[in-house]
Amino acid sequence: MSRPIRNSDTYPTAQGRTGFIGPGRVVVLVVAAAAPLAALVGNTPLALSREAALSMPAAFALVGLTLFCFAVGYVALSGEIVSKGAFYTQVGQGLGRAAGVVAAYAAVIAYAAYAVGTGAGFGYFAALVLHEAGLDVSWLACAAAGIGLIGLLGYRSLDLSARLLTWLLAAEFAVLVVFEALVIARRGADAFPPEVWSLAHVADPGIGAVIPFAIVCFVGFEAVALYGEETRDPRRAIPRATYAALALVGVFYLASIWIIIGAAGTAAVRGLAQRESGTFLFTLATAYGGEGLAAAFGLLLVMSILASFLAVHNAASRYVFALAGDHLLPTELARLHPDHRAPHVASLAMTGLEALLVIGLGLGGIDPYLGIASSMIGLGTIGIIAMQIACALAVVGFFRGARPARLLATKVMPGLAAAGLTAFLVLVILSYGTLTGTDNPVVNNLPWLFLPLAAGAIGYAGWLRRNRPEAYARIAATAYRPVTARKAAPVAAYRGRYCIVGAGPSGLIMARALLREGIPFDCFERHGDVGGLWDPDNSGTPLYESAHFISSKWTSYFYGFPMPEHYPDYPSGRQILDYIRGFARAYGLYGHVTLDTAVTSAEPTGDGWRVTLSTGEVRRYAGVVACPGTTWHPNLPEIPGRDGFRGEVLHSVAYARPHAFAGKRVLVVGAGNSGVDIACDAARFARSAFLSVRRGYRFIPKHLFGVPTDVLMSGQVPPPRGIAVSGDVGALLDTLNGDLTRLGLPEPDHDALSSHPIMNTQVLHHLSHGTLVAKPDLVALREDRAVFRDGSEEAVDVVVLATGYVHALPFLDPALFTWTGGRPLLYLNAIHRERRGLYVLGFAEFADAAYRRFDEMAQLIVADIHATETGRDRDWLDARLREDDPDLRGGRRYVDSPRHATYVHTETFRTEMARLRRRLGWPDLDDASFEHLRAGTVQAPAPRPDPAGGSAADAGRARAADAAE
Repeated sequence: MSRPIRNSDTYPTAQGRTGFIGPGRVVVLVVAAAAPLAALVGNTPLALSREAALSMPAAFALVGLTLFCFAVGYVALSGEIVSKGAFYTQVGQGLGRAAGVVAAYAAVIAYAAYAVGTGAGFGYFAALVLHEAGLDVSWLACAAAGIGLIGLLGYRSLDLSARLLTWLLAAEFAVLVVFEALVIARRGADAFPPEVWSLAHVADPGIGAVIPFAIVCFVGFEAVALYGEETRDPRRAIPRATYAALALVGVFYLASIWIIIGAAGTAAVRGLAQRESGTFLFTLATAYGGEGLAAAFGLLLVMSILASFLAVHNAASRYVFALAGDHLLPTELARLHPDHRAPHVASLAMTGLEALLVIGLGLGGIDPYLGIASSMIGLGTIGIIAMQIACALAVVGFFRGARPARLLATKVMPGLAAAGLTAFLVLVILSYGTLTGTDNPVVNNLPWLFLPLAAGAIGYAGWLRRNRPEAYARIAATAYRPVTARKAAPVAAYRGRYCIVGAGPSGLIMARALLREGIPFDCFERHGDVGGLWDPDNSGTPLYESAHFISSKWTSYFYGFPMPEHYPDYPSGRQILDYIRGFARAYGLYGHVTLDTAVTSAEPTGDGWRVTLSTGEVRRYAGVVACPGTTWHPNLPEIPGRDGFRGEVLHSVAYARPHAFAGKRVLVVGAGNSGVDIACDAARFARSAFLSVRRGYRFIPKHLFGVPTDVLMSGQVPPPRGIAVSGDVGALLDTLNGDLTRLGLPEPDHDALSSHPIMNTQVLHHLSHGTLVAKPDLVALREDRAVFRDGSEEAVDVVVLATGYVHALPFLDPALFTWTGGRPLLYLNAIHRERRGLYVLGFAEFADAAYRRFDEMAQLIVADIHATETGRDRDWLDARLREDDPDLRGGRRYVDSPRHATYVHTETFRTEMARLRRRLGWPDLDDASFEHLRAGTVQAPAPRPDPAGGSAADAGRARAADAAE
């Protein structure tokens, strides 16, 4: 039975989210960008005036087939990764970040040039149409009006633009269909002259002279890469939109050019095209449909150019938006409109550029058609074809390790596309003067601008890598699309049995993962119930009475097991304990946990692990998964004068209730989450309260605009209407909280996300009200007072050291590990690189909710066990353990402290885990992955019989029954 899931996607303000577009509208945007009517009017007479005029249908067919090969590879790649940066993201993923930077800037220049050229073309043709209607309006005025209209539509929203484009495109197709129907009615079968498909014309060596005109007509098809991610289901929508757009444009062009040749007659078509040039189609329209059809052609030609202008403007704006989001352009350009959710700043920038160039060049006397439109559209065409070539090669690069079953889609078809598009690009460059219709050397040498651009982009990428590794790591960063199908071979019955140490959250996560895979295991918990540190009755727990989750219930939950609806956004420690125990009951985990039994030692043997229990019993296992938790062993710094201090010094692990502070002068040392929580308790209950901090921090509110902060910043939920949230977290916090030095705190010396987030702004409330006083670093203690780095002193009775914890594995020999900053170094923070069967779950540090990350790490451990059991991919994994050292920080520089020694960037870590799962044939987790365990449809591995009689899990079952009552 399915259960409702409460997460960031189902947060109340996420319900009924709008802004998605359907595949049909993607097709509209793509075909509108191609501007079929304008393409035919502008390119057909030039192509048909060539000697190989009758080869034009074959040229369209050849270009269409080449783009079909491209589409197959593009669809394969888009099915694997999220491409919000379109071709830029795909090139970066397949060919490397440096190539991605080249593609990024080439895309912006190509689409910007195309938009400028289209804007000038619109002004030119609009003025001609108005002149025919008896109105003399300058082309500059028409261009300015067009740019203003496009700017308004782009500023508002893509969805509004798509609605308008739908009607414009329908009218455009309608007038061409009417013309073609009239030709067929008059000429019958002669409207489709068969000789165009004769071998002489299909294989005519002169076809190379007309192919450039055909490829130019398809420019705009590639825009599906930009809009596909804005659909509700991109995995399904992108293939549909890609093939539908290509089929629609390809078939339309092929049929239209065939009928146009038939309308003019095969013997006369070339001469007519040469004589009439730009009025060629209007002459045919008049001949078959009269002046009315020709007038409709003129009006809809202008509308076609306008539709293309709008589509290209949107494409350029989205590339600018994507690059700004990756800090390759000013970050202000990555802002979304608070109401329309459109990239309005990027759109305004494009509108300004279009107006500046079109109007500026126009006022300088440059011809709008030959000087601006032809040169800029030609330049954009070359850039777009080059991007398509790079994207086709990126498909090959991305899938270079693909299995033979995917060779056709990931190697052969994109390889053919790259070869064909390269040939087309060469032909376009060689024919550039003909395409632009000018012999101006400045104009005809514009394509060579891409060479210094590429060199500069590569150099800039190298500079970023050396000087700004965090920005470099963001280039073309993406996420993998979810994979639900398992390719790894199932195991009928696992032979090895595994030992889980600890039944806190990570231990229970590991138990559920092994249960799902059918791997036999025993789980030992030294306390009397599951829950680990969240049980305040456990000796040594760091839990205190006022503790609450620092991540919200909407993001912090086990896969498939949401927190109860009645829980507040940030549950209390007691509620989290109830939730964890409810999780154990729901999945039958109590029956696999031996309570009140500790693992005192685990030692490697020749063929496994020797585990000694607190009962004295010794057992042998194929492997050990250590899940001991991270906050049991306090870090106690040496403080000069501590022995002579008459007051009380305790670590935060020993703090429980604020009433103990009543009437006392309390100093809290350390500004982590526990430290500021305890400082707030002291501010409310103590006689006086002080907070000693070593460095400046930023304090993050738990809600922004009434929405839990982690929900809002996840990007899955838009801010309330009318609110624009900055993508620069540091700037956002500085704006919200102001200058913290006014409260006596040091100025932050690092980026907002370079340290573990402190989810507490109550501390700022107490500091601003004087109930808490900020002090610098504690340097010494005297009989009744504390001495600080600035030389000041304060009389204190209690010193609480909120100075963190050390990671310890007391049941394992420390010499088994290599340590850094007090943390063991492990492959992906989970697998020992040398000791087969040794795993640690729960030691990774994340800036956000960790439970689902632990679930994903548990799946990696299961995959490693599977490789050991079956031998499949074992050698490959062993090579990764020896050689692979991925940068899990994503280039980010975290604060230099033991706490951050094994800190990882969440999205980078998830991407790396997803890459491994795909290679190993392991599916991604979602909220339905464990549903069958809750339903009781899978028989769990039997617990090991207890030598003393009964089952080792009997105590666990009894405890579960007690807990249920």
